[in-house]
Amino acid sequence: MVGGAASSDEFLDRWRVPGEMDSHVWEERFGEDVYVPLAHAAFADALKAAGVSADALDHVIVTGLHARAVKAVKGGIGAKVGADRSQTIGNLGAADAGVALADVLEQATPGQLIAVLALADGADAMVLRTTATLAEVQAARRAAGVPTVEEQAGAGRSDLPYVRFLNWRGQLRPDPPRRPDPERPGAPTAHRVEAWKYGFSASRCLKCGFRHLPPTRVCLNCHAIDEMQPERLADVRGKVATFTVDRLAFSLSPPVVGVVVDFDGGGRYRCEMTDVDPDTVHIGQRVEMTFRRLWTAQGVHNYFWKAKPVEGSD
Repeated sequence: MVGGAASSDEFLDRWRVPGEMDSHVWEERFGEDVYVPLAHAAFADALKAAGVSADALDHVIVTGLHARAVKAVKGGIGAKVGADRSQTIGNLGAADAGVALADVLEQATPGQLIAVLALADGADAMVLRTTATLAEVQAARRAAGVPTVEEQAGAGRSDLPYVRFLNWRGQLRPDPPRRPDPERPGAPTAHRVEAWKYGFSASRCLKCGFRHLPPTRVCLNCHAIDEMQPERLADVRGKVATFTVDRLAFSLSPPVVGVVVDFDGGGRYRCEMTDVDPDTVHIGQRVEMTFRRLWTAQGVHNYFWKAKPVEGSD
């Protein structure tokens, strides 16, 4: 960073009472009248601290929750403002400036000047200069296959029904479960099977090579006792051996798709499938494991592993 500045004022803009799902916003014209002068002041002070003019900037990032003020600042800042991806990824709140900066750094070249201006309870501005190592980092990320911000934004899903989204957000009351409520997960039990719960570790028999899920002490094939070695399967893929679609079980995203997975290298396990259209799941479908929330009971989240389709597989 070659320069930075901040400006603030005491004013009521956005607030939320503890326990409420949504925040409240004061009339937008008032917020614009307060934010814009603060943003211009912070931006000018940051440029002065960096010893550069607005014309020397190669990229400018302006973010904030007050959309009207952000738009006004962009129009009067006198510098080139970077791409606005809010129409595809929305406003990310505190992370918005960081994601926008990552987006710019993926396109920038060494020696360029980048200004970041964030509007929140005032305005914070900083001026950055890219170094010669930027090109090396960009090349390394491309070689590793790391998707860019633009690629991730373009790969977003558009098949999420709005009613389901409101259900997940707790803003719509779903139908009560048609079966008994789920029980709260026990902390002692989770601690005893830590490797299984968090690492999805199976056990392989050292005598016959049979793989067990969940892990066990006695081999189901050769009946050897305590002749096991743990194997992490969280990163091992498999295929669907059989499946069922349960429309009665309680779920925040009904229906529940239950699958039996045959893992590469051996091992079979029955689990729930996620991120899948029930009409497209089929025997032989390639899947991988993902750590997800199963349910919440008495204020305790219960996480475990679910299967999801491998992207690009049939």
